[in-house]
Amino acid sequence: MIRLSKWEDRLFITCVLLGAGVSAIIMYGLFASGVFMHFSAKPLYIIGVSLGGAIFGVGLAISGYFPGSIWMALGEGRRDALYAVAGALLGAASWTLLYQIPAGQWLINTDNLGSIIITGNNIHDLYSIRFIIFGVAVAYGIVFFLISYFLPRFKGGSRSCIAHLTHSTPRLMSKSEKKENSASVTLNLKSGKSCAVSDEDVRRYEDTADYLMANGIGYKKKSFSDRLVHNYTVENNTYAWFMIIVASVVGLAVVLDIFLHQIFGESTTDSWLAGYLFLPTFRYSKLVFGTIGWEPFSDIGTLMGAFFSAVFISRRFTAFRRSIPPSWAKRFGNSEIKRSAGVFIGAYLVLFGARMADGCASGHILSGAVQMAASGLWFGVFVIGFAIITAKIVYR
Repeated sequence: MIRLSKWEDRLFITCVLLGAGVSAIIMYGLFASGVFMHFSAKPLYIIGVSLGGAIFGVGLAISGYFPGSIWMALGEGRRDALYAVAGALLGAASWTLLYQIPAGQWLINTDNLGSIIITGNNIHDLYSIRFIIFGVAVAYGIVFFLISYFLPRFKGGSRSCIAHLTHSTPRLMSKSEKKENSASVTLNLKSGKSCAVSDEDVRRYEDTADYLMANGIGYKKKSFSDRLVHNYTVENNTYAWFMIIVASVVGLAVVLDIFLHQIFGESTTDSWLAGYLFLPTFRYSKLVFGTIGWEPFSDIGTLMGAFFSAVFISRRFTAFRRSIPPSWAKRFGNSEIKRSAGVFIGAYLVLFGARMADGCASGHILSGAVQMAASGLWFGVFVIGFAIITAKIVYR
């Protein structure tokens, strides 16, 4: 996420676009065929969503965490996630306090356009134009797929070779092979085909693999975990079959949640916990208590899924040993105190902004993009925009 903020690694953008594009077509197709959907697009209140997105983006660039990825990191045994949890709870509690006073009410009630999609239609009044909206969803999905296809994963990288990589497993070249080709590096395929990628691509995904496995419990060479990390997780082409399937499954899980009358989101849990622990009588806490759904179970599932994946599949469980992200260390060094302070402050801002805007990366950006919700897309632009601006200043 730090490298996303520095616009060096666009993996998150690609995953959201692919998942949302595929799922929007399927969801609105089902809706057009008569399957009722419990749409849950967030309201677009211009000032609150914009400011919340900006604060969220600043916190994202500093901490490198979304609300949901805090639980993932905790499940992977990353020590700085402990400080992120503390900062997140405090950020959620701070919004609960602000919501209680006129300033908080002004933020959510001023210029409130309601729950609308990108066509300007109210999300609850789509049935009469469901076939038109389905056509819009098809165009929307195609645009998202084209952006994903032409956007290189890494800054300075090359465009994807999707025709090759969808049928073949790539491997990194050895250092001796790379020295023989100084202009570009060839990504060899088991089928004998190849496609030219830049030295920058190779450097980036080698750096990614090294960080993912740093201080982990380790794996045997040529094992399934080895192939998973070096052939799929960090492959240059994030648009190959593996990533398309992963993104689509996540997006379809969001569609299933909407069908079952429950939006997919993870930051509400922090407000729920903060309310019970610190502010049970406050207005916002009571609102959360009355509307909370599956979110705590979603966070528990995220934590446990990350734990079992890190222990038994990827083998990158760090057991809370010291581990500083390279993107942070390059700017601030290896001081654990600095990293802990940065994570705490960043996570505080992420949750404060998320609750102000009434959603996070999952509840606003992903769930919103699947529904073509104006609020989710608006929030996403502010998050990424301010994350990039902050990264320019903070990481130079």
